Amino acid sequence: MLSLKQLIREERSGPVDLHELGICYFYLENYERSLETLESLIDQFTNYVDIGRVQALRIYGMIQLERWEEARFVLMDRLKIEPTDETLMGMLAYVYEREGRLKDAMAQHRRVLQVNPDNINSLNSLGYLITLYGKPEEMDEAYRCLKRAMEANPDNPAYLDSFGVFLNRKGNKDSARKALSKALKKDPDNSVILEHLKEVL
Repeated sequence: MLSLKQLIREERSGPVDLHELGICYFYLENYERSLETLESLIDQFTNYVDIGRVQALRIYGMIQLERWEEARFVLMDRLKIEPTDETLMGMLAYVYEREGRLKDAMAQHRRVLQVNPDNINSLNSLGYLITLYGKPEEMDEAYRCLKRAMEANPDNPAYLDSFGVFLNRKGNKDSARKALSKALKKDPDNSVILEHLKEVL
């Protein structure tokens, strides 16, 4: 990392150097510096071969900093170029959710599933959002989504948690308790799962 910074100070850096430095800052959780570095790369080297990955990392940084509106604008621009990129589509759904635009978040997860019906993250997220905020007539869709996520990865604590919340909403407290207890064993420091489990004890 020090050699990369030296190259940049001496103005001998290329796009790969800036990209690597942006990655280093990101993994050090210095998201502001990561964004500064990546944005410098974008300004200087618009035709960089890995510009898509640079933009994706830049968006991750914005999300970490909770710069939702800025992330949304960049995501929507990138999706004009890569309209079926599942990672970008999923990030936009997450940003919508964090902005409180829950209908938009659910609609975006449905778009992801049109591109890839087996996208496990969108299956879980859509099922969970419907469970919490959907209409009664959408609960069958929530069940199908969560069941498929569970079948794909039955030991994932996030998926167990979502399924437990769904079962609780349907009044099946015993099964909900089992799912949530299993989720907490897999991720014992997760305060969200713990709160959900308290609701069925």
